[in-house]
Amino acid sequence: MTSPETASTRATYHHGALREALIAATVALVEERGAEGVTVREAARRAGVSSGAPFRHFPTRMALMTAVAEEGMRKLAEAVDAGLAGLATDDPFARLAAIGRAYFGWAVANPTHYRVVGDRPGIDFEGSEILSGRAAAIRAEMGAIFAEARASDLLRDGDLDLIHLQARALAYGLARMHVDAHLKEWAIPPERAQAAMQAVMEDYLAGLARDPAAARAAMRRSAQA
Repeated sequence: MTSPETASTRATYHHGALREALIAATVALVEERGAEGVTVREAARRAGVSSGAPFRHFPTRMALMTAVAEEGMRKLAEAVDAGLAGLATDDPFARLAAIGRAYFGWAVANPTHYRVVGDRPGIDFEGSEILSGRAAAIRAEMGAIFAEARASDLLRDGDLDLIHLQARALAYGLARMHVDAHLKEWAIPPERAQAAMQAVMEDYLAGLARDPAAARAAMRRSAQA
């Protein structure tokens, strides 16, 4: 007689959804217990499969957490691509604002993925082409935009690498404040978090411009695209 667990495992394989089911179960576990509460066996139990079934896809806990991070990174890359594709202007400040808007929107919509992607010791970031490759692509895109702004004399003097690092650190810190519920201390409820984070970022970006008013106008236009 086939056990319910074995039948469930076969059904999951039949529908080709075991990997996705395990990732979804892991996301739920992180939400409930934090990353430290995740085990491959518990993810299997949540997914309704035998304890040995996941190891074909995820031989280690890190492999499972890396898959969750990759799912999150795909969502971020898609959001950034869509944000830039929707712009009707090539203005560098409008494009930087669009990347910020995509990033903050992603963090608000996917706080668990944000946490997992940010927990570099818990995932194989360097060993994943999706994680390291797409992160590098976004970083290169931003770097190219800052360089273009400098070449067009739109950016004030300063070390480009330092300016880029400052922008990344500001975005990461703001998103972390939202995910960890620190923005409440500033009387910013969750429903206003994305707008507040975007306002801070755009204020910083305007301060980098030789003509802050023109940069603000370009960023406002990007929001209306």
